[in-house]
Amino acid sequence: MTVKQIESNSSEVATHAETTHEWPHIPKIQWEQVYWPISNTNIATFAFFVIVLIFSIFANRALKKPTSKLKSAVLHLVWTLDSYMSDAFDDKKFTRSYFPLIWSFFIVILFWNLFWLIIDWAGSSISPTILSYLRPFNSDLNTTLVLASITVITFLWISLKHVWVWHTLKWYLFNFHWESISEKFINVFVWWLHLLSIPSTLASLSLRLFWNIFAWVVLIWVITYLWYFMSANFFEIWRIISIPFWFFEIFVAFIQAAVFMGLMISYFKQSKTHH
Repeated sequence: MTVKQIESNSSEVATHAETTHEWPHIPKIQWEQVYWPISNTNIATFAFFVIVLIFSIFANRALKKPTSKLKSAVLHLVWTLDSYMSDAFDDKKFTRSYFPLIWSFFIVILFWNLFWLIIDWAGSSISPTILSYLRPFNSDLNTTLVLASITVITFLWISLKHVWVWHTLKWYLFNFHWESISEKFINVFVWWLHLLSIPSTLASLSLRLFWNIFAWVVLIWVITYLWYFMSANFFEIWRIISIPFWFFEIFVAFIQAAVFMGLMISYFKQSKTHH
């Protein structure tokens, strides 16, 4: 057998292996175009909100019934969340004003992260090509930037509404509240730094959620890749080894949603009081 025959046979074997075995999709740092102008983030987000819409329809029907287990569960959940936010803000009227926004963000971030675990399972157990068309929107910087922008705009609006425009500008730009002249100018400079904290807050909120979820996506896909590789040699034992990672990702999904919600409550509470 000549060298050329050996090379051609090896290339045929490699090509056959690539066509018969689909390796898990390797994510990029940004969204990927599926069909112009639709990206894999758009498809996954649309699928998720269709599920949310269906659940909302059933929940709305259950709330109209005099007695229902789903109605009791939803009302108990709303009452618990309302009590938690009332204790945090110490203001019932303020709580009711921003309750829908804060808890909508928490629920969307949490359940989207959990929904992504289902997609990961489908991609690793049913067809790896699913991961080429679906991507969690929290792993896309565009969507986390939108969530952070809404949060920043809202707490700025709260500050202007409760502290008034002049007081807000005075504290950020002309804060001379100290005794000596040197302390006054130092205080002005310090509050100019506080003004710079607004864009830094926008960056930290968006990047924190983005990097944590993106790292999670990469970790899961690396585990899936090892899953395929190890299963071929160790008789599916890698499926058992990877189970703790799935439980850890459930914990991460809750922590990321809770951290984002806690920061929203903190920013809103600070914005409604005098500095």
